[in-house]
Amino acid sequence: MTIKGWQLLGSLVLCLLAACGQEVAPAKPPRSTVTFLHYFSDSLSGGVGETAQAFNAQNTSHELKAVSLDHEAFKSSIRDTLQAGNPPDLYSNWAGARTAAIVDRLQPIDDVWASAGLDAVFSPAVTQAASEYAGHKYLLPLTQHYIGIFYNKRLFAEHGLQPPASWDEFLAVCERLKAAGVTPIALGARDKWPAQFWFDFLLLRSVPYEFRQRLMNGEARFDDPRVLAVFARWKRLLDAGYFNRQPHPNSLAWDSGANEMVYRGEAAMTLMGTWNIGYFTNPAHGWEAGRDFDFFPFPVIDPQLPRVAMGPIDGLVLPRQAANPAGARAVLAYFAGAAAQQAFSRGSGALAPNRQVPASAYNELQQRVRDDIGRSPIFTFAFDLAAPPAVASLGLDAFADFLAFPQSYPEIARQLAADAATAFAARPGKVVQ
Repeated sequence: MTIKGWQLLGSLVLCLLAACGQEVAPAKPPRSTVTFLHYFSDSLSGGVGETAQAFNAQNTSHELKAVSLDHEAFKSSIRDTLQAGNPPDLYSNWAGARTAAIVDRLQPIDDVWASAGLDAVFSPAVTQAASEYAGHKYLLPLTQHYIGIFYNKRLFAEHGLQPPASWDEFLAVCERLKAAGVTPIALGARDKWPAQFWFDFLLLRSVPYEFRQRLMNGEARFDDPRVLAVFARWKRLLDAGYFNRQPHPNSLAWDSGANEMVYRGEAAMTLMGTWNIGYFTNPAHGWEAGRDFDFFPFPVIDPQLPRVAMGPIDGLVLPRQAANPAGARAVLAYFAGAAAQQAFSRGSGALAPNRQVPASAYNELQQRVRDDIGRSPIFTFAFDLAAPPAVASLGLDAFADFLAFPQSYPEIARQLAADAATAFAARPGKVVQ
């Protein structure tokens, strides 16, 4: 065909398309995939799917694919994939020592912070505690949880009990419940980490916070008399029969075990995080926060000490070897927004670190959590997020040993002190908090 023939044919095709009312549109480039590995699974999964779908509906350049693992599998996966050099584009991670331990394998996100104006979004306290490591921003805060004592309101009402504020009041509540045939405290420590909350609060309510910092940094020892006093107080609770004995805490899960004891009315209280709000209000349980269950802060032991609130801050980190860092940065900016953080808060029971999320977005329990954090001059992370990972592992093992053999706490503390000293010596430097 001649050139003129091709021109005529082209004109005919264009005329036919115009006659049919069709326009020739350029092909859209495919969206790049952003992989996101996280530990928001099972009862902790609220908000992830909703937020990922919202991102994918709005973003035309990137598609977020989120994959969940349970906590223990995630810990192994983040270690293995970073070592192998094939990480996803984003990880969820716990702020504090867990992020500090891998910060050399992460990309700073100072550019995201600046372009999205995140200094106006997150408070200086949250930014300093959760996001800054070695002078740069590395973690985007996603949820802020709080550890408190959750209780069955029906049981408290039946036995004429009020939430205790002081340690003596707490002991009186436990004694009244035990005398009535109700297990006062459910503890499910099969996964080890739930037991640490008892050690942490008994310590934080009885010694200055600065001592606890020194302990987490290897500047104080776990066989210090102040630590031994914590184990002794904890042992008195066990000896009094205030914790579940059958099944033993070391064989009971925190959710399907301890929480269910509270839900069924077999136990009155459990010390756990605000993810319990999502657990008790889910369709399987149908409890209403403030009506069927409630919480109170861990009781005051020494009223002279400043108030300390405790809980994890979950966030997102960007590996240095991420395959799609541009897409990951787009996800980070989106997840920092008020809508995304409100969705996580609604699904998980956590507070949103984003200060632009209105108080009206929270249920009554969450608002009181927010108030208690606001009244506390110190917010800190739990033991396994405040100590270096090697020391955290030693501590969780020691707490499990203590629950099994509480009378052996002096020896357990001495062994923990020796093992922790070795671990700190092998990892010089202080934990970033």
